[in-house]
Amino acid sequence: GELWIGGAGVAVGYRGDPEATAAKFVESAGGRWYRTGDLGRYWPDGTLEFLGRADHQVKIRGHRIELGEVEAALEGFSGVGRAVAVAVGDRRQRRLAAFVTPGGVDQGELRSFLADRLPAYAIPPSITALDELPLTANGKIDRSALATEPEPPQDGDDPPRPGVEQQLADLWAELLEIPPPGRGRSFFALGGDSLLATRFAEIVRRRLGAELSLRRFFTTPTIADCAEAIGLTTDDTEEEGVL
Repeated sequence: GELWIGGAGVAVGYRGDPEATAAKFVESAGGRWYRTGDLGRYWPDGTLEFLGRADHQVKIRGHRIELGEVEAALEGFSGVGRAVAVAVGDRRQRRLAAFVTPGGVDQGELRSFLADRLPAYAIPPSITALDELPLTANGKIDRSALATEPEPPQDGDDPPRPGVEQQLADLWAELLEIPPPGRGRSFFALGGDSLLATRFAEIVRRRLGAELSLRRFFTTPTIADCAEAIGLTTDDTEEEGVL
């Protein structure tokens, strides 16, 4: 839960800022407490573990995600200088998005790197490379601006080829609840995430009788690359009658 500080040393409040005082100082259990905004937990031996900032922890699809852990994993990649993770979208369609500097980061290699360091639900579906991160007037990273940052335009809207590519496009449309995408669009840029990628691989195995390597899919997450990765072609499908 949130860490509160009490005792004789707790201040009366913020000078000249009654709204901030009301938000951070509370009366409870016969005393005055300061709400730190930090999260923590007690272990059975009495050790208090610090878990990070409350405003840097988000809940997406039932999973609590510590944004600082995601950012640390991103910054562990050799091509990333700074990284910021934010939650975007409304409550019903909330998802994780990440922004990294500098621009030109290899998305495929970065996703493969994250797959070894984060649980599937904590890998951002959208990773945008920027030349610089927006700052507030105080020189801090403007997370609010990033949360409303429009996604960059996508290439790859050529229609999927008949056969396997079209079947894969239909599967994406089913999973992501979108119209069938172009053969060069990224699964993750279209709103997919690691959990949906796992479901997609399972559906490919059941319906197409093919094994899809998730590691490769993270690296090259397009319909064209996926069709090549699972080793199927239009001719193969027609001959075998795969549905």
